[in-house]
Amino acid sequence: MKKVLHYVSSMKRAGEETFIMNVYRNIDRNKVSFDFLVTDSEEGDYDKEIYSMGGKIYYIHLNRLHNKLKQIDNFYLLKKKLTVLANEYEYFHIHTQHAMDAFLSALAAKMAGISNVIVHSHNSSTIYNKRTHRIFKALLNYIKINRFACGVDAGKWMYGNRDFLIVNNGIDLTEFKFDEKKRKNIREKMNWSNKYVVGHVGRFNEQKNHNFLIDVFYNFQKNHQEAILVLIGAGELKEKIQNKVKRLKIQDKVFFLGIREDVKDLYQGMDIFVFPSLFEGLPVVLVETQALDLPCIISNTITNEIDINSNIYRLSLLDSVQNWSNKIDLVYRKNSKRIDTQNIMTKKGYNIKDVAEKLQKIYLEN
Repeated sequence: MKKVLHYVSSMKRAGEETFIMNVYRNIDRNKVSFDFLVTDSEEGDYDKEIYSMGGKIYYIHLNRLHNKLKQIDNFYLLKKKLTVLANEYEYFHIHTQHAMDAFLSALAAKMAGISNVIVHSHNSSTIYNKRTHRIFKALLNYIKINRFACGVDAGKWMYGNRDFLIVNNGIDLTEFKFDEKKRKNIREKMNWSNKYVVGHVGRFNEQKNHNFLIDVFYNFQKNHQEAILVLIGAGELKEKIQNKVKRLKIQDKVFFLGIREDVKDLYQGMDIFVFPSLFEGLPVVLVETQALDLPCIISNTITNEIDINSNIYRLSLLDSVQNWSNKIDLVYRKNSKRIDTQNIMTKKGYNIKDVAEKLQKIYLEN
């Protein structure tokens, strides 16, 4: 039995955490066990499921990115915690998007006595200090680690020209298969039957660019009275976005659904998915939506690797709100029939069973 300790900010329902859980559900738990070291003291959406599968969760309250002055204290707290846990684990798997966090976490693990350290890059930029990232990116080269990334851009962001392994953000394709009957049922349940449903899933933060999304939808709905916008997620900017919706007097057309466990069903009922992020790694949500052949309009800041099928459309964030609105209208008028994409998703490497098997082989090597 190989024991892996995953280092994460939280186990809330977000892309990075959802990927880890997808792997956890599909890996052979008689051969590899997962436990979690979490820096957020709040209970995560996946905590109960982790416990039900035999996993442990350790809490260590650290501010991993925001305050550089606290990083020295954080480093010693993490090292102290890992020193206690070191003998129990063969792997320390760090999930991060900033090189400072990656370097300090990896160094703490090495000094605590954990020889096999994985750094897993989940993004291609940051809202935090990029100069600090560049400094620690160089320092990261001096630590012996296994370099993982969700895609090419995320790998180059974290490791530069060093070699790294791409681990696709796979999903359970049996759970994300378009079904006309399911679509009809969820649309009736949500009172969407006569609506054109514009969907979005993402944390309410600067990266996800909700402010721009609201402007685009506001423009689109002027000529489409049946249009509604469905926003799934939580986050620090949610109240600000809600206030903007009220100012624009479209609160009867914009629905804030919070964190949901039935996102895969809600995708079935949507007509289009709009995702104008400032940056991304390789978003799990866009793997999910493409598996369901849901038309997606995304920003061109997102890696081309995510273009899995032909039902994805790109626009620059420098394009006008009107151009984005026009693109939604184009998809609206096109009204394409959604098809089964299971074969292409598997061929492109997004079947979670294959991804879990790939990771399992790596964990079992040493």
